[in-house]
Amino acid sequence: MMLFFRECKKILFSVTFLLLIAGALLMTSSEEVLDFSGQAIEMPKPGQESYGMQNKDIPEIIMPAALQSLYREFGINSYTAYPIGFYKKVKLNENKQRQMADILSALTGIPADKLQAAEGGAEDAGFSLQGGELKSQGDGRYTIDVPDNTSAKNDAPSQVAPKDGIAYDDFKAFMKRANNLIGGGSSYSETYLIGFGSVPITYEEAVESYKLTKERDRFTGAYARLFADYILIILSVMPVFVAVAVSLKDKRAGISELIYTRSVSSAKVIATRYSAILLCVMVPVIALSYISNATAWKLYDGMTLNYFAPLQYELGWILPSVMISAAIGLFLTELTNTPIAIAVQGLWWFIDMNQGIMESAGGYSLLRLMPRHNSLSRTQDFLDQLDSLVANRLLMAGLALILIAATIVVYEQKRRGRFDGFGVKKWFAGMVNRQNKFAA
Repeated sequence: MMLFFRECKKILFSVTFLLLIAGALLMTSSEEVLDFSGQAIEMPKPGQESYGMQNKDIPEIIMPAALQSLYREFGINSYTAYPIGFYKKVKLNENKQRQMADILSALTGIPADKLQAAEGGAEDAGFSLQGGELKSQGDGRYTIDVPDNTSAKNDAPSQVAPKDGIAYDDFKAFMKRANNLIGGGSSYSETYLIGFGSVPITYEEAVESYKLTKERDRFTGAYARLFADYILIILSVMPVFVAVAVSLKDKRAGISELIYTRSVSSAKVIATRYSAILLCVMVPVIALSYISNATAWKLYDGMTLNYFAPLQYELGWILPSVMISAAIGLFLTELTNTPIAIAVQGLWWFIDMNQGIMESAGGYSLLRLMPRHNSLSRTQDFLDQLDSLVANRLLMAGLALILIAATIVVYEQKRRGRFDGFGVKKWFAGMVNRQNKFAA
């Protein structure tokens, strides 16, 4: 028990821990999820101008919208993609542009050479506000209808549509080929194609969504989920700093050798340190979650609320990301005697955060570090992907425990004098010595 308190004391009084708490407070307050007092979820009223928008897998809507978008990008040879989560403008070479023309021809029935006549017809990357009309979507978003300026040279069509009789599965197969030509991560991939199926939410659907939030989330679940979405941005990367700092502190203070000689087992040392990190991180986070959630309780006087929702989401949603981040920090620090874990976890976090830009409505793929659900409502979307989320969270927790087991093995070998870690400085020094040896 003394060892556990000693580890907690090192963490609580460290600069990295204070930065973690400050980051969590800054993120949640700036994104307005620390105080929900003015954000009541209300029963929709009939006759409203709009109940919002939603994406649905409707072929009659998706096919013409996606095809026109692809043709417009083809015409200016500038395709938007997120190949590894980063925004990228892709310009295809002549051969790939011909292949894209063949795909468009197969989808529209228009000869490829006629479609290729449109290439270069746009003077800018499809973005011109001249003559555009600003239209409200009724849900806080606006669109600009811009006259099509990709118009034709040599009689190339300015608008295209799917040819009669094309099956939706065939259409998706051609779009997959287009996505591969672009390099992946485009709007035409199987994951994001549904984004072209944006349709208004009906009154009946809005009422059903409200009832689902009331009955399944009991309101508090919706607020806890949104709070978790934002705070996870900080908690999926900052624990690695805490773990690295705690591990290196003993080495800098020269305590490692003393610990190596004690009778306490390696498993107990590492497990105690890991448990202390998780406890010190999660207790204030759970407290913040309850402070946030409590601001919404007064909005629903007399209604049945789930007061355990903050705890459920912090332990089920947030904890696995904290576990993997801290485990990477402990393992790589013991393995290399360096803070390289910060770079490794930081790279994963950065790629995952950029990937989340296109999945903020609910991205629960198996290897996601930060599953997203950036909405106070849409309970049905969450429930539809709940199995994927559970699989993701279990995988992250499992990987974390495997890394901690590996950390125990490395730590034990170092105590026995059989292993001194793969220090980066040593590695570079060894490389230099070998080069000097060969030079001689």
